[in-house]
Amino acid sequence: MSNIQPPIRTGLLDFIQKSSGSQFVIPVYQRNYTWTANKEVKQYLDDLKSVLNGEYKNHFLGIIIYIDTVIDFSTKEFSVIDGQQRLTTTFLILYAIRYIMKENKMDDAIVALDGQFLTNPFASERIKYKLKPLVADDDVYQLIINEKLENITNKNSTVYKNFVYIYKEIKKLNKEYDLNQILKALNQLYVVCIPLSEDDNAQKIFESINATGVKLTASDLIRNYLLMDMDSELQEKFYKEYWMEIERLLGSDAKKLESFFRLFLATKNKNLPSKNNIYSEFVKWYKKENINLNKEEIFKEIIKYASFYNDIYYKDLKEIDAELRESIKEYRKTLLEMPAPLIIYLFDKYNKDSIDLNQLDECISIVNSYLIRRALADLESNAISRLFPTLIKDIESDCKGDYSNITAILKKNLVYKNINNSMYVPDNKQIYDLVINANMYKNKTALRIFLDKLEHNNNPAPVDLASLSIEHLMPQTPTKQWIDELKTNEDEYQRNLNRLGNLTLASKSDNSKMKNNPWEYKNEILKSTSHLIINQKILEKEKWNIEEINDRTEVLISEINRLFPYPETSDKFIKKEEIFIQTTKVRADAYLYLDTGDVEILQGSELYKFDNPEKYPNVEEERDQLLEDGIIYDDGDKLIFLENYVVTSKSTYGTALTRSANLILHGFKNGWDHWRGINGEFLNKNQKLMNELL
Repeated sequence: MSNIQPPIRTGLLDFIQKSSGSQFVIPVYQRNYTWTANKEVKQYLDDLKSVLNGEYKNHFLGIIIYIDTVIDFSTKEFSVIDGQQRLTTTFLILYAIRYIMKENKMDDAIVALDGQFLTNPFASERIKYKLKPLVADDDVYQLIINEKLENITNKNSTVYKNFVYIYKEIKKLNKEYDLNQILKALNQLYVVCIPLSEDDNAQKIFESINATGVKLTASDLIRNYLLMDMDSELQEKFYKEYWMEIERLLGSDAKKLESFFRLFLATKNKNLPSKNNIYSEFVKWYKKENINLNKEEIFKEIIKYASFYNDIYYKDLKEIDAELRESIKEYRKTLLEMPAPLIIYLFDKYNKDSIDLNQLDECISIVNSYLIRRALADLESNAISRLFPTLIKDIESDCKGDYSNITAILKKNLVYKNINNSMYVPDNKQIYDLVINANMYKNKTALRIFLDKLEHNNNPAPVDLASLSIEHLMPQTPTKQWIDELKTNEDEYQRNLNRLGNLTLASKSDNSKMKNNPWEYKNEILKSTSHLIINQKILEKEKWNIEEINDRTEVLISEINRLFPYPETSDKFIKKEEIFIQTTKVRADAYLYLDTGDVEILQGSELYKFDNPEKYPNVEEERDQLLEDGIIYDDGDKLIFLENYVVTSKSTYGTALTRSANLILHGFKNGWDHWRGINGEFLNKNQKLMNELL
């Protein structure tokens, strides 16, 4: 049952004065003090001036909600849930007035101000001062109240800047009004106070309050959730030891922290939460983990994952294990966060000694090849946005606690299982087809990763890549001289301009010199950077034309396949079942691939010739194409496969059993009713297989 007391309307100074023996604590989970001098603080002081000059008798300043916690028989702690910005500003005003009192040698007034509004004179040292600000602001605030402004080194502190502004403004007011009048006017600014008890659900109240104001990020809400139900001393301990360590590893930017928590949950739950559900999913995860782990252990788990994230994205490369350095460096260049759940998971496996450093490096390199090959082929990254958390589930399922073959299992689940869907990675032939005539200049991130790696590969004297930029050999702006020399037209020129073979690296200064000058001039400029391995063969060319672009494009495509090899899956890790169709007219043998649902019809398999092919035009069309391609032939009685042929599933969750049965038997057939296992039984009798595939 809630013990929320009725709201109290009170003058601001009356409220502070009646809190004798109490300390207002701004909890560590609150936002930082963010009011600025020229906006919110100015408005506060403008309201004070309006009361002073009689424009209105009093003025509503806002709401203050706090948890009333009894410390002992004589002292209380008021943990501020809402209103910390105006309360902190009020105390800065009071201390500015105190400074002016001291300048005017108003000793008796200082004693009264201290005793009634600024300190608890009879309390312990712990709650001596009426306000305990946020940890982040505490150092500056302590120097202000101890009159040591000269020791403040952080002059950019919001607390310091606002105090200086307030002090100057009160000094101006003091020329027209005495300090007593200013203090009385301050009390005419009234607040509505809502005290809560320890039994009230402060977290829910806090969420409700902030839902109507400036929206908190998920990381703010998570921090609050983790820290709110502690007393102030424990809050401060956990904040300093754990939350500040998270910020040290990841930075204090709330959006970056929010992104980390999203990826953290994706790793833990093996599913990427939507951005709107990060906080609610964290609460669910916490409650589940809290059954076996206490809060401190949960904090340590978060810090461990933050440390992995730091290794992956932020740590100085010189501090990373030499064996991992190149793969991490290359991964960072992709500028992607989507794969982070998988990489974090792999770091955790290495941390637990489930895999060794070489396996970790190989796995990251496989991910890099996957990402960069897709990027160079200009395949949509949206298609793989939710892929990587699910891979964790697949790897765990396949490894069953033994991670000795994790690289092969990663290849299977990342590459082989996606071979026929939008998440596929192009094989060597597909890379050729997708890159040979493509505009590669529009994809500068992936292109630069490739050209940089090509330049540094087996280079005993690598250059500083930061001084280089991508240059067109045939210039971006065609001149009449270039068009004439190439014996081409502008349309063909533009079609070849951004092809891979026409792009290279050059120093930025040389790039600006070359511009759209003739080849002879460009070649001379490039000779000034002849130490670049990537350009040495180009320098041998007396002319540069479309034929040279064709040749160089083919060479560079082969280099893509060498530097970022296609992650081929070993047959050993591909799960497949032998199946067959047997009728009085035909026999077909095949493999059913359990990871993809594909059916590979084997060479020598037979296809039934149907008398009325027009009844099933789609099947007939596919057969005609196979005949044209020489994959099947007609022996007069039946059609026979001359080579193996893979029939793919058309749906994400399904098999090619029906499509392949239709092809063989001609018509619409339920594949489960026609394909048999090696034991001779129809597959529709194999419940275990159906459960695995459907």
